Amino acid sequence: MKMKIFKYLAVLIIFLGTIYAGTDGTIRGQIKDIEGASMPGAQIFVPELAMGAIADENGKYIILNLPIGSYDVKVMMIGYKTVTMKKVSVMMDQTTWLNFTMEVAAIEGDEVEVYGEKPLVEKAQTSRKVTVTSEAIESLPIRDLN
Repeated sequence: MKMKIFKYLAVLIIFLGTIYAGTDGTIRGQIKDIEGASMPGAQIFVPELAMGAIADENGKYIILNLPIGSYDVKVMMIGYKTVTMKKVSVMMDQTTWLNFTMEVAAIEGDEVEVYGEKPLVEKAQTSRKVTVTSEAIESLPIRDLN
């Protein structure tokens, strides 16, 4: 009787293990620029799942526990063009390797004109200051400066 219960229990454990196994996958890889230098701090993002990661000092990243399916994966970093890889398949209990190469992007902005004016009252000034030139002193009706 004990042997029969043990067999049923073993079959039940194996069956439950197969039900819960294989519900997610992993995406990992490395991000480099065109010259082959690693890109630490680059952001890897799966918009459909709102999941992502940031590349380490060697440009390597890993996104764990992604549900199985097909997703778009974006890589972004300031000063570089955003790279999107479409329809990346995430398979159960497997790692999908994605390596990205990023191009430098010139950031263009609008022309800004700045006009500077000296304020009539300087708020930080604590005393009065008068500047007199030598021409002003010579034109004064004074015979001796003593």
